[in-house]
Amino acid sequence: MPALAFLYPGQGSQKVGMGAELLAEEGDLLAHYLTHAEAASGLPIRRYCLEGPPEALTRTDVAQPALFSVSLALTDAARSRGLRPDVAAGHSLGEYTAAAAVRALRVEDAMELVCLRGRLMAEIQSEAPGAMAAVIGLPAERLRELCEQAAGAGRVSLANLNSPTQVVVSGEDAAVERLMELARDAGAARVVRLQVGAAFHSELMRPAQERMAAAAAEVAWSDPEVPLAANAWGRLIRTGDDVREALIAQIASPVDWVGCVQALVATGCDTALELGPGRVLQGLVRQIAPDVDIAGADASAGLAAFVEARPALAGA
Repeated sequence: MPALAFLYPGQGSQKVGMGAELLAEEGDLLAHYLTHAEAASGLPIRRYCLEGPPEALTRTDVAQPALFSVSLALTDAARSRGLRPDVAAGHSLGEYTAAAAVRALRVEDAMELVCLRGRLMAEIQSEAPGAMAAVIGLPAERLRELCEQAAGAGRVSLANLNSPTQVVVSGEDAAVERLMELARDAGAARVVRLQVGAAFHSELMRPAQERMAAAAAEVAWSDPEVPLAANAWGRLIRTGDDVREALIAQIASPVDWVGCVQALVATGCDTALELGPGRVLQGLVRQIAPDVDIAGADASAGLAAFVEARPALAGA
């Protein structure tokens, strides 16, 4: 019997028009979450999802509740087709979606935390700007050494261990620029500055982390229905307390996506379904665990095709 992982993408996977097909096919599912997102954020999330403009949907305080809504609606659609995860994981924001999907906290509480997370990160972008860059072709250990060399220009550290050959760094602007120079000199295949205005998953996010910790302390947490891979630790967690700590830790810590995928595979997971508006995680998973059968579903038709190709997963 194959073992199935539900996977959830993070910020950067959003696109104008996301959720339109799902609304047309199963409107009540997504409308339910969009209503909650607009109430919690005070923003026209539905309009930004469907109509844009892109610069509005890309805003941190918009993209996070929007993606959370679309991914959870897709989760409901997947469950209605008989799909049940054996394990779950999410990348950055996606870890919050995964936690709600496996019922470690109430959806309403998760939505409030996601909206707060988006607002706090947006504030830091304005108050303490930073930078991020993706480095292709150098291992994480080599980049750690380069971060130490770049420290004379400011703080910079690893932010996302996306695959064995793709690592994102994050920190103060001058330090990230220096790191980019060092990485090119060290033989990186490609170095790309990301279009963000803050140093996510770094020490510069400590103020947001502290406020999120206070908010999370007011929420009721439950043990997840299935094990959840923790970004900050790269291992599976099984208690509500661990889920709370993991979601707070990842705000100012690197996302160890390589460790998360390896932890899923160690359980015997051989199939994965990305529940989000794109295919962001599929390429990364294939680099880390090429034997895992992974597909994506951003609408009902995609879910139907997934089940048709893998009937045993839905008990058919």
